[in-house]
Amino acid sequence: MLLVAGLTVLVGLAMAAARPPASAAAGSASITAYRGLGAWVDMYDPSGWNDPAAAVKDMAAHGVRTLYIETANYHNPATTPLFKPAAMAVFIKECHARKMRIVAWYLPSFKDPAKDKDKDYQRSMAAIDFRTSDGQEFDSFAVDIEDSTVKPASTRSARLKTLSERLRKAVGKGYPLGGIIPSPAGMKINSTYWPDFPYKDVAAAYDVIVPMGYYTYHGDGYAHAYNETRENVSIIREQTARPTIPIHVIAGDASKSSGSETLGYVRALRETGCLGGSMYDWATTSAANWQALKNVRFNKIQKPALPRDFPYAPPLGNCPGDSTHLKEVFYQAPKQSGQRILHFRLWDVQTDEVRLLVNWQDGGALDRGLKGRWSGVQSIAIPGSMLNAKGRNVIGFVARGDAPDWQRWGVRDVTLVKP
Repeated sequence: MLLVAGLTVLVGLAMAAARPPASAAAGSASITAYRGLGAWVDMYDPSGWNDPAAAVKDMAAHGVRTLYIETANYHNPATTPLFKPAAMAVFIKECHARKMRIVAWYLPSFKDPAKDKDKDYQRSMAAIDFRTSDGQEFDSFAVDIEDSTVKPASTRSARLKTLSERLRKAVGKGYPLGGIIPSPAGMKINSTYWPDFPYKDVAAAYDVIVPMGYYTYHGDGYAHAYNETRENVSIIREQTARPTIPIHVIAGDASKSSGSETLGYVRALRETGCLGGSMYDWATTSAANWQALKNVRFNKIQKPALPRDFPYAPPLGNCPGDSTHLKEVFYQAPKQSGQRILHFRLWDVQTDEVRLLVNWQDGGALDRGLKGRWSGVQSIAIPGSMLNAKGRNVIGFVARGDAPDWQRWGVRDVTLVKP
């Protein structure tokens, strides 16, 4: 990708009859495969394909929940529509044995289907219909939407829409499809690459949007990685007119992203409440990057989307009135000069259960509250030294625990005011 740069399976045949009723739109499919930390393997990674079991073991050791694996691309001249199916079957079995998900992905050309032997559709369906000898399959399929060979862009967009609708009709609403899209921020920088990118068409056909953030292509440093990741999420929400659309953001090029840059990316993911994140690719991810990536969250679709602007009264967390912000909640405010007082109420918060973050500085554990009840208004003085007088300020409440042992907690009636 993403850089564009004897089968042991049962393919197709009996599987078509088992598919759900046809539909041309995304539905209510489970998107668990896109939650939390992921890792990527493409067709050009011998270290993965030569020993799939060792590769998956390494991923699991780093906390990876989902492997995204390239099953073919339009460049592949092989007569089979799948790349190394025997090894692919091992990847599937090893992932499932370790309770990991595995998502197949394919890079289409968007060439005229009539002249290209319908290659894009056929190779996509070959991955979707792929089965191991004991009947295991991929947990989802994603289309790598990035090739710009077809001109003009309007023709490319039209063919993307047709391919997407055909795939959705074939698999039905109950099958999860991912749409891997170019960096929205990158498309703003290079406006000739894909003019009028069809965000709404992609959102209509795919259950999850997977932007190739690739901040390493556009700049350097922590602030750049952080800001561009937030910008990518913001553009998708705005262009699809769906603030809570499920998003899994791919980070920068692993071989070029420093630990600091990856940290900025992860913090932006958390502030915006994305489903999860991943770095391209597994083989080139450094120890410093794995250290930052361990904090990628296993989020649900959050309603409302984060961060929320101060003041904000409704309850958020894993509490009465909300069950979609299980681990943490972030609020934001414009520039603040001098000390501020943070007011809030907590639900069922016990000793050392929830910590306060102020612009990613540790504000300490919050006081114990009332079990099974909302507390009265609590107040904390935030010194001016922790606040940003020239730009955005982000304040977070982070609960102890993780899936499946989520804590019961909540926060409401949050304000940030002058003393």
